[in-house]
Amino acid sequence: MSHVLYQFSGNHLGAIEWCEPRRGETLVADSWRVDDGQVVALEHHLDRFRTSVAATTQLGSAPVEAFLAAVLEKIQAVGSWFPRIEAVATPGGPTLRYRHRVAPELTSEAILASTSQDPRTHPLVKGPDLEALLRLRSNVAPLGATEAVILDAQGAIVEGAYSSVVVWTSGSDALTIVPRSTPRLPGITEQVVLDIARREGVRVEERTLFPQDLDNATVWIMSALHGIRQATAWVDGPTLSRSQSLRDAWQEKWRDEGQGINQLPR
Repeated sequence: MSHVLYQFSGNHLGAIEWCEPRRGETLVADSWRVDDGQVVALEHHLDRFRTSVAATTQLGSAPVEAFLAAVLEKIQAVGSWFPRIEAVATPGGPTLRYRHRVAPELTSEAILASTSQDPRTHPLVKGPDLEALLRLRSNVAPLGATEAVILDAQGAIVEGAYSSVVVWTSGSDALTIVPRSTPRLPGITEQVVLDIARREGVRVEERTLFPQDLDNATVWIMSALHGIRQATAWVDGPTLSRSQSLRDAWQEKWRDEGQGINQLPR
């Protein structure tokens, strides 16, 4: 089955109907890709989930840790998976759930479109805004875009609907990121790439980025599902570099960060 929803109760994950009307508002969520038992930065994903659950719910650490251990036991070491963990609001209080999902095929390219709409209500927490951000992406799909890029009131880049945006500007050897002071999700794939850059002596800059300034730039969008994708076009925006050799090399570096899920501490 490509998608099974489990609910955690009594230290046990039990399958429930995933389309049930009482599914509840998503308070916190996190997800990562697993390919034949290999996963990149799993502990960072789990830590982000722990931190957000502690900040936004009254769930104690003991049930959260028991839930995470049960989830890791469910993930298979063969095949490609895209597990998602959630804390959802239910009439009985915050409830922990796990979505066991087959991963879609990896893609290496994306087409971007800007949007001035910003439906985020909790920009620093992954979960509450996921459905609104999916609608944002769906809104730009008729334009031929596969990712929406949120711009702030001044027209500066904030983040993608489901991704972080990183840029190599034309003629620069620095990896440029959106300033961390910008209200945006702390992207784990972005952080992994920045850690690689620093280890290899690549300069990293934080700078306010405007789409109109990115002609001939190499633009990457990053997520745990696909790693690094090359933006090959920007609808009604800058003309981007389409060379993928740099992206391909860094995608391999990102994948090399993977660890066997069965080798991680439980």
